[in-house]
Amino acid sequence: MNYEQIKNKVAELQETQGFEKTFDYTRSFIAKAGTAGAFSIPMTTEGPFYELGYNIRYTKNSTLTRGGVTTNICAVRLKVRSQADNAAQSNDYIPVQLIATPGADDAPRYGSRPFTHIYPKGDNIVIEYDNRAPEVLVTGDVYDMHDEKIDICFNGKIYPIL
Repeated sequence: MNYEQIKNKVAELQETQGFEKTFDYTRSFIAKAGTAGAFSIPMTTEGPFYELGYNIRYTKNSTLTRGGVTTNICAVRLKVRSQADNAAQSNDYIPVQLIATPGADDAPRYGSRPFTHIYPKGDNIVIEYDNRAPEVLVTGDVYDMHDEKIDICFNGKIYPIL
């Protein structure tokens, strides 16, 4: 590319940014052991947000003892929805380790979990969480629940002109 082409490209990108820009909504929270709750992430009134996906990182402070072997786990379950239209991203709570990228520090996965939804401007992303011991699946299982830190980032586009 020559200098004029680069100048034109930058001018086009600056103009496009006025109509569509990449944006992240992020939140870190502590899911207290033995509790369930909810919180919301307020969204800008600049324009609607088109969610493309999200990333989640979590700690594994809780444990599961099965057959005399103790393993660190994260048993937090999440449900995400739009406050404005009450559109949920799942019909029930999803275990965080099923949907998380990068996941836990000791077993990272890379990429974003794709999920698309259009949130109207000024909406709230509502995140419900549950950090109570899961149902015992194997007789003798023992859960020891602890606080878990969850970092979540919703990525997408804001359309300021709408």
